[in-house]
Amino acid sequence: MKDRSEMDAAAAPKRLRMAPEERRAHILDVAQKLFFTKGWDAVTIADVLNEASISRGGFYHHFTAKEDLLDGVVKRFTHEALADAESAYAETSGDALTRFNAFIAATSRWQADRAHQMKFFMDAMVRPGNDVLFQRISNASGSAAKPVLRSMIAEGVSEGCFDVPDIDLTTEVIFALWDGRRFVSAAAVRAAEAGEIDQAIDQLNNRIVAEAAVIDRLLGLPQGSIALSNRNEYRLMLRAIAGS
Repeated sequence: MKDRSEMDAAAAPKRLRMAPEERRAHILDVAQKLFFTKGWDAVTIADVLNEASISRGGFYHHFTAKEDLLDGVVKRFTHEALADAESAYAETSGDALTRFNAFIAATSRWQADRAHQMKFFMDAMVRPGNDVLFQRISNASGSAAKPVLRSMIAEGVSEGCFDVPDIDLTTEVIFALWDGRRFVSAAAVRAAEAGEIDQAIDQLNNRIVAEAAVIDRLLGLPQGSIALSNRNEYRLMLRAIAGS
């Protein structure tokens, strides 16, 4: 008859043999799946360990806390969006403004196509009291996206299309605008959840139209140059977030 230790060993999930980077990616795969299906609050490290079939020691070799998983998922998601948008930027002919608008349009499409996944990030960012979580998401996405934005602005300056006093400062200010959108996004989500989808779209669209006007000035462009707003894609995203 088997003793208790043998029974526990038999019941434990089999550990997968992987190279370190492969294991880290596997953990993030599992965490991303759990976050997107269950939400941030409902997922525990124990859930990740069980689903990924790894030991606690194996987890802590790569991550120190659940929040580190969030950082990794946000960076991965941001890199995927950037790869798609950068392809559109590179494949678009014309001046720096035309390519910049192609980049923005591709980013909006990518987010709209993944509205159900975006719901996880939006829920985490707009929930009252989640300031620390919001800052982690902002920092993780910014570390991936800021160099890309800076590069596009620098290309525009080099071509004589953009006129900015300081490329780094302009990059920081544009990201500050996007971070500041959090509270308008929260109000739009609440309106969408209450069934006021048109009101929600108006709230979000009005803010983003204003942001585009500010970015026009930051880049030294005529008003209406930056095409930042897309009401149809806001509708898709807000409906997915509100579950309507």
